[in-house]
Amino acid sequence: MLYSNDLKIYQGEINPIVSEAIQEIKKHFNRGDLKIYVWDTFNIVLAAEFEISLPSRGSIDNLILPIEPILIKISLAKYPERAPTIMSDRKFFPKNKLPHLYYSPEGKPAVLCLVRDNLNQWFSTVTMTDFLFVGSQWFYKAATGKLLNDNNEFDPVRMNYTFGKHVYKYDTFKDIISNNRRLLNDYPMALVLSSLYDQEYTIDKTFKSITDIPFVYIDNLKKVISKVYNVSSLEGNKFMPLYSILVWDEDQKEEEHYFTSLPTNFKELSDFFNLRGINIIAILSALKIAKIPIRVILPIIHAIKRPYKVIGYNGNYEFFTYLLVIPDNYPEGLVDETEIYISSHSEPFSSDMASVLSNEKRDMKTLYIGAGSLGSKMLMHDARIGKKCIGVVDNDNFQQHNLGRHSLYANKIGKNKSESMIEEVKAFYELDSTNGLKFYNKLISEVEDKEIEEYSLLVDSTANRQVLHYLISKELKENSIYSKCELVDNGEIGLLYVEGKDRNPRMDDLVNYTYYLGTKNSELEMWRFNDAKREPDTLNIGLGCNSITTVMPDDLISFHASTFSQILSLNPMEKFNGKGLLYLNISRRTNGFPKISNEYILVEPFEIFECQNNSGWSLRLLSGLSNTLLKLCKQYGRHETGGVLVGVANYKTKVIHVFDIIEQPIDSDGTPVAFTRGIVGLPKQIDDIKLQTGEVIGYIGEWHTHPMNLEKLSVTDLKTIEKLKEINKKTPIPTCAIIVTQKKIIPFVYN
Repeated sequence: MLYSNDLKIYQGEINPIVSEAIQEIKKHFNRGDLKIYVWDTFNIVLAAEFEISLPSRGSIDNLILPIEPILIKISLAKYPERAPTIMSDRKFFPKNKLPHLYYSPEGKPAVLCLVRDNLNQWFSTVTMTDFLFVGSQWFYKAATGKLLNDNNEFDPVRMNYTFGKHVYKYDTFKDIISNNRRLLNDYPMALVLSSLYDQEYTIDKTFKSITDIPFVYIDNLKKVISKVYNVSSLEGNKFMPLYSILVWDEDQKEEEHYFTSLPTNFKELSDFFNLRGINIIAILSALKIAKIPIRVILPIIHAIKRPYKVIGYNGNYEFFTYLLVIPDNYPEGLVDETEIYISSHSEPFSSDMASVLSNEKRDMKTLYIGAGSLGSKMLMHDARIGKKCIGVVDNDNFQQHNLGRHSLYANKIGKNKSESMIEEVKAFYELDSTNGLKFYNKLISEVEDKEIEEYSLLVDSTANRQVLHYLISKELKENSIYSKCELVDNGEIGLLYVEGKDRNPRMDDLVNYTYYLGTKNSELEMWRFNDAKREPDTLNIGLGCNSITTVMPDDLISFHASTFSQILSLNPMEKFNGKGLLYLNISRRTNGFPKISNEYILVEPFEIFECQNNSGWSLRLLSGLSNTLLKLCKQYGRHETGGVLVGVANYKTKVIHVFDIIEQPIDSDGTPVAFTRGIVGLPKQIDDIKLQTGEVIGYIGEWHTHPMNLEKLSVTDLKTIEKLKEINKKTPIPTCAIIVTQKKIIPFVYN
């Protein structure tokens, strides 16, 4: 018996696009006489037949026939945007025994599910012939038992039409049943705390279920929910409390067949449940006796135990949510005809889901220092990938001009940035524990040590020297990673620095070394040149930029933020064998198009020396420089040699960073007991370095050898030091001199 036998021939008009599709179908089946029937007001169907190549032993359980009659449904007005549908024309098609079918009630054709993705989108990429071929393959796979790639998993029922969306964690309901967490011992049911995402109690709304409610907590919870309900009603809160019930078969019988008939009214639901040992009327009466304030809508979640793990879930329960509109005088007021609506399920966005969607897991506990445009974007990348251990420090409020480049929106104007960021992230994971998400509405210097020690990775996005000085002077816990990122040269260059093992190279080493690299890297040289000539009110992106003077587009900041986020997810300390990292992320426009490049430099630990005259200064030499100096001492034998040091001094930290040396000019004179440095060519060398580094790196001191191994300044050296002090006061820089013996580097620094 066929459904098409009961249909009327279509005699209305057909638009050219649908007419072309019909011709393609007739051509595919080589049947010019295919009949076109009326399906409903908006659709027509063509009746055709698939010839199925069955195995010699026939189809599995004889479910599929050699000739399968089908109906091809086409929308008269919305084809091809709405894809055709293939249905079985057989009235007794065994749809309760086959997967990959959309749910259809008794008396309606079985509807084939051809793709897991969106059918309309998929159809836009294939021809009608391809579409029909996939349909014929569906029947072949059904005949040979290959509709499922893994027969040890159960394909869940696919619902075409549902009302509203039920958001819940599958594992929450599974655990309730597995642990038999009943509300009342007499009934296989649990009371579940839920809430609507809207004030209106209507069946087409989205609602979420949170957790089950033990009987001992009911009285207290009723008071809390009543209070929340009243406050929500008065204040217009979008979340409204709701109760749901979860029911299951007490005997836990497995059901292997698909449903061909689901309840549509209360009588059908009651009968459906009674067959499975669930007395829904008795359960509702028990809820009323317990004075559970059911309001308007009662979601009833039914757990069906399947023989295998349900595809896409971590268990063999399949859950169906029925929405029951409750009268005030329930259960007596529930009549047989009271309608039942089925709601679709949506797994809540969770940390685990985020990791699956991103194909990445980030576990390192991270503290973001600064929640400005750059920091907020990096934080959000971490959050959207599923990281739930995030802290953020920022005492600034979100202002109007921040809307141009920040991750926050207008609803946060006037609120603290760090608190607002954490609020947003917590909203992602509303059914997860979010205890690891913390904000600190204060300066980093005001955050307690024990709080900072909770984190393994510190990310400074402030471009703030005060923050830099504080963090380099602070003792961090062992194996923690301190990174810093900033955008320079109008955002065309993004710089990411990561300290090395045991904080060497240290952050100030890396930052100042980057300036020096302007002598070797053309991109950095361009930045330093532009930086030296820019106006004083043009600031870098960072915590201190509570103004509109920073000029760069949001997408450029996002470009750098995403790159930095990916690099920091690598666990840089392990990735780069404990060396420091300097990463350059570059996007410059050429003829309007972005030219993107990147480069990374691994920086060896700096060599650290304390000054010998007890002035409190220390020297940090680029790796290899001390070896170069010792070799020069040996190279010149018994004659002294020398030159100048290239670097920068910081009076705040009392550190001199030395990145290079210049050997003796040609007019220098060295003897076994003295060295007189010449000047030929030296001023130009220093000026070139200053130009290439934006006037940051330059002359920072003297060096000369004592081949006779005198480990102190000679009388002549001391006289020279006094002269240099007067000269250096004009710059001003400290007066630094390094003595190089056959085996030692001995620095002296004077204020």
